[in-house]
Amino acid sequence: MAPPLPSRSLPIELIHHIIHDAWFSLAHDEWGDRWVLYHDLSLVSRSWRDTMATIALRCVMIQTSQDLSCYRLLVKRRWGFDPRSKDTERVAPAARDYFQCSELHIIVSDWTCASSTGFYFATDYARIPYYIPACKHISVIIKELPSNDRFVLPYRPLFRFLSQYSTTKALYLLWTYTHINRYILPADLMRGVTYLRVHEYPRCVCHNYNYTSGHTHDHECFSYYLPTLFPDLKHIHLDTPYILKCLSTPKSVTRLTLEAPPIHYLSTIGYFSSLMGWNIVSALSLGLFRRDSPDAPRKKIVVNAGAKEPAGWRQAIAACQAHDVELELHHVYLTPIDTPSVGYANSPTPLVS
Repeated sequence: MAPPLPSRSLPIELIHHIIHDAWFSLAHDEWGDRWVLYHDLSLVSRSWRDTMATIALRCVMIQTSQDLSCYRLLVKRRWGFDPRSKDTERVAPAARDYFQCSELHIIVSDWTCASSTGFYFATDYARIPYYIPACKHISVIIKELPSNDRFVLPYRPLFRFLSQYSTTKALYLLWTYTHINRYILPADLMRGVTYLRVHEYPRCVCHNYNYTSGHTHDHECFSYYLPTLFPDLKHIHLDTPYILKCLSTPKSVTRLTLEAPPIHYLSTIGYFSSLMGWNIVSALSLGLFRRDSPDAPRKKIVVNAGAKEPAGWRQAIAACQAHDVELELHHVYLTPIDTPSVGYANSPTPLVS
């Protein structure tokens, strides 16, 4: 009897990696590109179709109302809708356990600010939990929005949507530009989140209006009070420099991680990391990570830097020792090898993710 012919199909693990990388690479692309890819890969074979559907539901990406419509059809096909929900269309309860292991990626960019109707998003974010009822991680990419003031308040619908995910533990807020806001503070809290990571933390401008009041902030200052919207928060992770004294850290927070890649350059020492943009010394002197009692556990600041000791490290060590705060330095970034024509390098590659 002749030996069986080798199978031409790829291993399912390899198919999964191929489709996952292709799907995730379109996170910033137009919604149509995502769903053309979904359609085309689903035609390859049954295994490719099933894998494509699984990845789309494990890595949910919603930027436009069209994305939301496509996901409505996906969940309807797989689980159906809850017959007990009479007034609102919702996915069947069986979907909740499945989505507990999924990631939800939201891109905030599709909005209108007409003079007659005011500001509104084209995507109704409040409807997303009707079809994606749970997730383990949420990332929100925020592209340029109108100036946030008492009349526009563009983040209010976003936090109304986020507040519905009470079992989500990790949240990543990624602004794609330097953002300055005075008034926003939504009334909706996002309970359950213990880990908050922020890229381009919104800048506080209260100092422009409170010269005689010292280190005070408007009671609706989004920059200062943003962490207080997460009452269960334990760990704040900041990707980019921010003056830490302009940050209200809840007492529940015990760990602060700062990314300090070696993007600065001097001809005498080459590339180096710096802590100057965080002003750790001033923040600690104003009460950052102050313990209520000597018996309370010590809190910790972790700095992820390049191979060299970052500028300002010794001052940070002295301040942390004086205020009984732990300070750790992790060398996680490779040092760039090119010589820049200006004072900053391209973002270096971390040694570990």
